[in-house]
Order: sequence, then C-alpha cells, then structure tokens
Amino acid sequence: MKSTFSQPILKILFVAYVMGLLYLLFVYDRSMDLSWMVRGGFDRLVEAMQYRYNLMPFQTILSKLAQMGLANGVETILKDIVGHLLAFSWLGYFMPRLWPKYKERKTFLWTIGLGLFFVEILQYFTMTGMMDVDDILLNLSGAYLGLIFLRKPEEIVEELHD
Repeated sequence: MKSTFSQPILKILFVAYVMGLLYLLFVYDRSMDLSWMVRGGFDRLVEAMQYRYNLMPFQTILSKLAQMGLANGVETILKDIVGHLLAFSWLGYFMPRLWPKYKERKTFLWTIGLGLFFVEILQYFTMTGMMDVDDILLNLSGAYLGLIFLRKPEEIVEELHD
C-alpha cells in the first residue's frame, strides 16, 4: 500500500524534525563550554564534568517521579519524561517509511540506541548537557513507542492477527 506522503515530502519533514531535535539537544537552553580543550585538556574535562553524568539506570527517572508532589512536579514530569518520549517517537514514524530496513524492530532499536549513545557522549564532551543513561532509555522507549503506534491502523491489526 502506498504511503500518504510522497518520499520527497517525508524526507523534507524528516530533515526538519532532525534539525529540531539537534536544536533541542545541543542549543536550546544550553551553553557550550569547550574551554577544557585549551585549559588543561582531558583532565580539566574530567574535573569539570565529574558530577555531570549518570550511569545508573532509572536513577534520574525515579528522582523526577519523586518530585511529583512538589510545586513544579507535574511540569518536571511532562518536560523531562513525557517530553523525551514524545520528542523521539517521531523517529518511529519517519525511519521505517524512509528506509524499509527499519521496519525490523531489532535493526531499528540498535540503530537508534547507538545514535542516542553517541548524542549523550557528544553532550558530555561539549558540555551541553548531562550524559545520562536514563535519557537513552527514555528516548529509545519513545522511538520504540513511535515505531509501534505511529503506523497505519491496518498494519497494527495485521500484526495482532499474526
């Protein structure tokens, strides 16, 4: 069955979407500090970033959920959890339509997972954000939910019958 959007339009929308994601990930409400490169090198980076990473799964997510009772709790949940899920869900829409190999879940998840890992490393080294394993988990979950739910209804029904 033919897609409702033509491939060139999908490609333009995908490029615009990726540019928006890059803006959110590296520019919006962030400052880039590359001074560590000229002021001490990698040792300076390690010193400056020693508290700007989280490698413990669900630590950040659970701390955000614990804030629900506070005044800014709902805003925090919407921005930091639901926002991650929604922002990356569109990868699940665009990628399988533009490149059919990404209809296969394993290929899709590995590709997105590696890309997200690279983004987190880049955020760490450019000091534009915190390197957080929970960001990878949330963003990957959002992309996977997009892959599942942003399909044509007949594809979903067909999969349920298989």
